[in-house]
Amino acid sequence: MAHILLGCLVSKVPNDILTCYKALLDFIIFGTVPSHDDNTLGYMEAALTLFHKHKEVFISLGIQDHFNVPKFHSLLHYAFECLHIDLAKEGWHASNTSNLIPQMTREFAHPTQAVKISLAKHPAVHTQPIQMIEELHSMPHFSRDLKYFLSSLLPPWTSNHSCLDILDAWHSYKLKMDKLGNNVDVQEGVETIKAKPGDGGRFNNVVVAHSTTAESTGLQGMKIGCLQVIFKLHTKISLSDAPCTWPKEWLAYVEWYKISQIPGEHHKMYFISKPHPEPTSGIVLLRMICQGDIQTDE
Repeated sequence: MAHILLGCLVSKVPNDILTCYKALLDFIIFGTVPSHDDNTLGYMEAALTLFHKHKEVFISLGIQDHFNVPKFHSLLHYAFECLHIDLAKEGWHASNTSNLIPQMTREFAHPTQAVKISLAKHPAVHTQPIQMIEELHSMPHFSRDLKYFLSSLLPPWTSNHSCLDILDAWHSYKLKMDKLGNNVDVQEGVETIKAKPGDGGRFNNVVVAHSTTAESTGLQGMKIGCLQVIFKLHTKISLSDAPCTWPKEWLAYVEWYKISQIPGEHHKMYFISKPHPEPTSGIVLLRMICQGDIQTDE
């Protein structure tokens, strides 16, 4: 959760300290990458170089007397040694010590673990009226946006299924992050994301991949918003089968935030805010949510 601390330091400490903290945070994050090449190792070296360039601020402010600390000098060597342990020693132990190179290569050739979602077998509320969902979750335009979403899935000449008036709703689900994800819950890399109304309820902020340009790092092709409700469409509408184009998987209704065009100069974090005068919302596949709770209050 070190990135949370970075947000807390904004406007509270000198810019050089922010730069140093961001540089070390980048170094740590790149150090967790499951496989490296010349580019990622170059990023790590650049992050350390940036830290050493600005670290004198700690001495000038009397926070630190000197930086003759072995841990700082050995950071890069430590990273390479960890890679040697992971990629060489563990690969060797996983082999039968005969014809080593192909076996060690296969051991670490598996793709990075994808994001997976896990929900309760049964919804928190079964066959809940849409009007009640709107009231409990404070979503005045949900029914309008749902009709627009369903209409977009049908051919133009097909009549709209406006008779849809009930949904199954879930109040939370678990998101299993990839190897760069955060250890949020007791289980490593598993994050609980909520859209729960009422007392003790919570609506988490989420990062959603919304285009083919989306990447696992950065905000390219991503949108940020507040998760309002998790639901699934019924397969029967007024005793008839629902259209075959309707998704059978879980859906999410998200209220979108506005993202600043450029990040902060020193902390490199983006600012998000609710658009005015009226927020915009949309329905997405639940599996398109890549991350939850990324906001740090200013």
